[in-house]
This record gives sequence, structure tokens and C-alpha cells, in this order.
Amino acid sequence: MMHRLRYIYQMRLNFEEPVREHHFKLRCFPSSDERQKIFNEHIKIYPVHFSNAEKDSFGNLCIYGTANQMHDHFAVNVDGEAEINSEGKVPAALNKIGMFKYETNLTRAGNSIREFHRSFEPMNYMTGYERAIYMMNELYEEFLYTPGITGILTSAEEAFTLRRGVCQDYAHILLALCRLERIPCRYTAGMIPGEGATHAWTEIFDAGAWRAIDPTHNRECDDTYIKISSGRDAQDCAINQGVFYGGGRQTQEVKVIVHEILPQS
Repeated sequence: MMHRLRYIYQMRLNFEEPVREHHFKLRCFPSSDERQKIFNEHIKIYPVHFSNAEKDSFGNLCIYGTANQMHDHFAVNVDGEAEINSEGKVPAALNKIGMFKYETNLTRAGNSIREFHRSFEPMNYMTGYERAIYMMNELYEEFLYTPGITGILTSAEEAFTLRRGVCQDYAHILLALCRLERIPCRYTAGMIPGEGATHAWTEIFDAGAWRAIDPTHNRECDDTYIKISSGRDAQDCAINQGVFYGGGRQTQEVKVIVHEILPQS
């Protein structure tokens, strides 16, 4: 069943002291592909002197810009509608998936993950996607969703040693496991109903296309998942990056709202 969803993404970065010459890169904008169609999207950025939109090397829509004037906060508001078809296949050329087979600093398997991997039953008879599903099931039984004990730079090995973490950690650990099997896979950031913040899941290359699975909820991604970006790990999907003069301590507030648009009777 195809769903039409309304989404709102809001981010506000507060500075302890005013900043100037703020150069930013934002990656928080869903874009259309074979799986999702984006409609009626509106973007507001404050403050902004100049901006330009283009896609990065992973195909993610980014806005680059500058805010020259003094400001004590930086805010982004994105809203729009998405029509999701989970049966849609996002193709990938074979010559572009090699990078997704290999570990990164955040997805490098250490002793804990390798020992966990060795405990699995033989998977030689399974396809790459079937192995990913099997390993996702095993991870879900072993790992406990626990906010507040990991951070954005926590590696898969560090999180798995704790056996606790959040959606980013689930995704990184599954990536580490899949890469031990040399299964092409990538980290995906996006939005789903009921989270209140961005969510992370994993895409597996299967039969010429990417298929999305969510290790946090131990399921295949359905028509309620709005994709924002994908890459080798979470760093390739960083929503806000920037440099500026001044500022002192920073605090960030993020709010995400996703709900289904019901057909009118």
C-alpha cells in the first residue's frame, strides 16, 4: 500500500555568543527517487546571505551557504509531502557499489563484533539480502535500545561492547556485520512517524537495487519511511556542518513530525 506523508523537520542551533561569517552545509532535504516522490517542499533558513543547492558524491541533496551578519542562532525549517512506495527499486550501477563493501572508522568490526559474527549459523546457502535479514534478527535479540549512553562518534564496536545504543548504533553494527560478509550496504538517515527526531536504518544491495531494512525495529522498511540521505556511515549523512567566527558553547534543538495524509472522503 502506498502512503502519502506530511513531514516537518526543524533544527535550531543556539550560540552562547553571536557568530559571523558562518559557512554551512545542510543535508536535511528528502529528494525524489524510484521509492519516494517529494511534493510541495518548502525550505526556510535563518539567517542566510547566499545559498546554493547541489548533490554530494553520494547523491544526497545539500544546500551550501553563508550567513555573514552577526547572529545568535541558526535555524532550518523543511516541510513537504512524500509519496512512498516501498516496492520501488532504487537502482545502483555495479561500478559504484564497491565502496560500500568496506569498513569505515565507525563501522570497523573489532573483537566483540567478530565473536558475535562467528556465533551465527552457516549462511552459505543464503543470498546477501537473506544474510542481512538473518544478522539483523540476531542483532535485535542481542542489543538493547538505550538513549543517552552513546554519541555521534561512537563506533559500532564501542556500541556493541556496551550492548546498548540508539538507531545510529544499530545501523552501524549491522553495517559492520554485513561488511564482514562483503555485502554492499549503506547507512541511511531519514524520518518516520512517532520518532520526534531523525531516524537511521540500513540499505542492502540486492539484485541490482537497494533494499531498506531497519535493525532498530527489526523489520523491512515500509511505506512510512522517508529517506533523507545515505552514505558509508553516519558521517556521510551529517545533517548540519559549518564553520564560523565566535560563538562559544552551542546547543542544538531538533524536532521531526511525520504523519499520514488520509484520503478525503
